[in-house]
Amino acid sequence: MSEHPDPRPRDDTDVVQDGARDLAEGAAQIGTFKGEANAYLGDPRYTALRHRLEIAHAAVEAAAVEARRRVRLNEGR
Repeated sequence: MSEHPDPRPRDDTDVVQDGARDLAEGAAQIGTFKGEANAYLGDPRYTALRHRLEIAHAAVEAAAVEARRRVRLNEGR
């Protein structure tokens, strides 16, 4: 019976790629939620909440861009 070799150890690139993938999924979910929320938040009483939602979405998008940048930097090593 042949033995299976140990899987290769995770390196920084694997961790960063996983993080970038998770952030991209989170950004997509927030985008979906943002669309649904905006449908309900048309009322002027919800202006502050709508702005907070937009800021949160922008922060997740920025984190995803940074994670993708780090993946590209690690791939260049």
